[in-house]
Amino acid sequence: MNTMRLARKDRSVLGRRGQALVEFALILPLLLILVFGIIEFARAWNQYQVLTDAAREAARTAVIDNPTMTQDSVQGVIQAALTRARMDYSSATVTLTGWRAGRGTLAEVQIEYPFAFTWLKPFLAWSDAAASITLKTNFVMRNE
Repeated sequence: MNTMRLARKDRSVLGRRGQALVEFALILPLLLILVFGIIEFARAWNQYQVLTDAAREAARTAVIDNPTMTQDSVQGVIQAALTRARMDYSSATVTLTGWRAGRGTLAEVQIEYPFAFTWLKPFLAWSDAAASITLKTNFVMRNE
């Protein structure tokens, strides 16, 4: 009689373990998508901050009243900032307006950079547009 009760008890423990395994298998993909999503958006935010910093540095270089500064110097500041962050400068679209327009006028540096999701791309495969975004930033300063 004791062996019968023990056998029933063992089966119910195994059943609970199996249930937990099935529940874990159902939740694991959602948990992984959430974790990888957080990582991907953190990468995008990091690159956006690098672009904003590069635009700020370039705008400061552009508005200084220094005759030796050229548009190539401003481009070089942006290229150096992107290179430090291991970002491809050739992918960036840089627009400089208000260059040497006179004291007190506004100079603007705008940078656009494509960002492709790498780990989430298989989950976003239903749309190629959803697998990448364009990071845009600009910075405005007055000419000195």
